[in-house]
Amino acid sequence: MTLDDQELAYRARALAQTHPLTPLAKRYIDRTVGEQRTSQPLPEIGIWAGAALIGGYCLRRVEEDDAGLVLSAVEGTTYDLDRLDADVAAIAASVRSDGAREHLLGDDERTVAALDRLVHSEVDKRLEHWRDSVDDQAWAELEEYLTWWVVKGYALRVAERSLGLVEADSGRVAAS
Repeated sequence: MTLDDQELAYRARALAQTHPLTPLAKRYIDRTVGEQRTSQPLPEIGIWAGAALIGGYCLRRVEEDDAGLVLSAVEGTTYDLDRLDADVAAIAASVRSDGAREHLLGDDERTVAALDRLVHSEVDKRLEHWRDSVDDQAWAELEEYLTWWVVKGYALRVAERSLGLVEADSGRVAAS
């Protein structure tokens, strides 16, 4: 079954409501939220970063499921979070550029459209009530902020796989 961008985004938002993270991804996101809560002008903006990260991460997980991949965290794996952040940032920058293809799973246009849907959902949820009180420049900066974190969440899952932190679970087969 191949999901379209709307179904991918919907399922990613649903998966984000569960406990979809590997232990390493949870540590990474917890650290990121803590850092963002103390570095942003309003602490809740850091929470937005965490929610956006999880949404992007879940989109990649839904794509994996749609492709029949069942990946599990490699037992006993540890990885330096600073190094992981550098790897994730590089992948996210690539996903946002012409180098995206090597990191995307499935159809490029579908993935980009699903990422856009997640970004718009985060913007609507987090910012819409501020629309009349935020100038256009601040609005654009907040949209860019949320976009970065959604893409970075997607890149986090890509990094887990490319770094060998998750692997195919030979004992399970994804439902088709």
